[in-house]
Amino acid sequence: MNSANKVDIKGKGTMELSGGVLYVRWKPWAYIGVDVARAGIAAISTLGQGARLPMLVEIQGVTHSAAARKVFPGSSSVSRMALLGSSPVDRVVAMFRLPLLPAGFPIRYFTSEDKALAWLLGSSEESDATQSIP
Repeated sequence: MNSANKVDIKGKGTMELSGGVLYVRWKPWAYIGVDVARAGIAAISTLGQGARLPMLVEIQGVTHSAAARKVFPGSSSVSRMALLGSSPVDRVVAMFRLPLLPAGFPIRYFTSEDKALAWLLGSSEESDATQSIP
């Protein structure tokens, strides 16, 4: 699938631009290697077309290789990122990984897509480098 607003990421998930938000929907329990991570970065460029957009990333059970964890979008393409998980394991993984991410934009973990979208689209007094697990 490759339409104007939705891109397949090497069969491991999709990225879609909808309502001004980039949605990354990894398949549950997907393993993300460096090639898949790079394809995700390319999808950001394709869909964002140079705009700085908020991003919602579904992380349910997803694991990344060490090399893939080093491939991360820059602050020139992402304005803030919400990680959406559903289990205590997702929360623990996010808690340990967030401080290590080279973001340059705020990142938060959520278990509710509605709350994640409200945060992504709302105004915030947080600094542009905030990373937290509420």
